[in-house]
Amino acid sequence: MTPSDTTDLPDTREATPPGATPTWAVASLGDEPAPLIAAFARHTRAIGAREVHIFLDRPNPDVARLIGDRDGIFITTCDQAFWDRENRGRRPERHTGRQKFVATYVYRRTTCDWVLHCDVDEFIADGQALSNALAKADRNKGLVVRNAERVYLPDTVQDTIFAGGFRHPTSFTPEDAEALYGRFAKFLAFGLTGHRVGKTITPTGHNWELGVHHPKAVEDGPKPQLDRIHQRLLLHFDGLTPLHYAIKLLKKSFENYSGPKRKIGEAREAQHRFTRSHADRPQEILRMVNGVQSLTPQQVDALWTLGLLQPEPFFPKDCDGLDLSRAHFDSLLRDRDHDILAKAGLEM
Repeated sequence: MTPSDTTDLPDTREATPPGATPTWAVASLGDEPAPLIAAFARHTRAIGAREVHIFLDRPNPDVARLIGDRDGIFITTCDQAFWDRENRGRRPERHTGRQKFVATYVYRRTTCDWVLHCDVDEFIADGQALSNALAKADRNKGLVVRNAERVYLPDTVQDTIFAGGFRHPTSFTPEDAEALYGRFAKFLAFGLTGHRVGKTITPTGHNWELGVHHPKAVEDGPKPQLDRIHQRLLLHFDGLTPLHYAIKLLKKSFENYSGPKRKIGEAREAQHRFTRSHADRPQEILRMVNGVQSLTPQQVDALWTLGLLQPEPFFPKDCDGLDLSRAHFDSLLRDRDHDILAKAGLEM
């Protein structure tokens, strides 16, 4: 089966027999350059996902071309025809609302035993370790796949979008955080720029819906209980290049949704305030990006001593033929986001 622009899901597989290896599917909403989405889909399928469901937030025909003739990968463009057909014409205003919709859409239709919702910048490091954990998991609980976050290491070549190592979250005191990260400490929560709660792979067959991070009960049902995998198997690339992260900050800092403001945490809000107040000084934004995402030798030593650093690099599976260089990725960003880059004067 080739990748297809369709919402049809496979319906011919029988339930997994007792004692067999559990099957799992992944659902992701993507609005990123095609090489990243293709790398995510190809890697996830190669490491053991039976189904990889990619929902494109806007048309991107290069995605199917770069994925090629691989079965088990399903591509759906979330255009107005999709929303007319699947949600009475209503496109959720917020990106998180659309994420929840497509994740629950897959959850209610797949024949796999488990469904993981994650973003296309989050990669499972070890598919066999995940399958082993699922084989022992309680199917009445969600299973949190804990995350680590990519950081750039000193004196290493950063020629691909996956270059770097990974840091783990920890609960620093304010004094320790400032001693380690200096003036950039206020932009980090538990030592990370992004989330620390991981993403939950959820057993199918329950009256649940999927949230961004965890499943939720429908209506007045009991709250789903959660277990956690000890290993940090989810690798989060919070910005695939410094330019990518700077663009994310610019977009998020000035977004204006109706309804209540989404809670994002003090550190992320500090990043957004800084970005808004320095929008006319792009080099200051880039300096902040470097300060929160690149480690000094002293920071490397400290995190290593604390057991909070994985220096080993990662590169996705089954990605031969994809141009995953930083230069190519940034060129695609400049083409896609030229208006916001011109407005901010961001040159890299």
